[in-house]
Amino acid sequence: KDPDHFVKPRNLLEIPLRAAMMPHHWFFWLRKRGYIRKGELRELVWNYVLIGAVFSAVMAYVGPTRLAWGMAPALIGESTLLWYVFAVRTHEGFSTGSPESRSHNYYGRLLYWFSFGLSMHRAHHLEPQLTWLDLRSRIEQATRGHGSWLPRRDIRLDASA
Repeated sequence: KDPDHFVKPRNLLEIPLRAAMMPHHWFFWLRKRGYIRKGELRELVWNYVLIGAVFSAVMAYVGPTRLAWGMAPALIGESTLLWYVFAVRTHEGFSTGSPESRSHNYYGRLLYWFSFGLSMHRAHHLEPQLTWLDLRSRIEQATRGHGSWLPRRDIRLDASA
């Protein structure tokens, strides 16, 4: 039921590949369930057309090998950082349990801004209509204590399960 479950790896080698494929998986997951409207589909097609045009121009200038070796590590690194940390690690339990317990938020403004709101995963599940900027008012600060400078998640267990 949850498209983020796709990122959950069966082994460590799958993490970067699944993370890089996640945005495309999201599209097919939404389309299969009828959540994509014509206007959104048109916008997505234009997005890919423009990306193709920009990277075709870059490839014509630097060549396909240099483009691939220059872009692939950055794409895989960025995708792994964002999707593994802010989809898998905020989704332990995936489709099981209540929205309150099946996803987590990371504490603090730093991770909110770093992840463009992906750190507010529970808040997103409770109020999916909010944009990432609207989630800003839901940010909670971690309590002081041992290791308070480390990124921490707000994990709430489902007592009814």
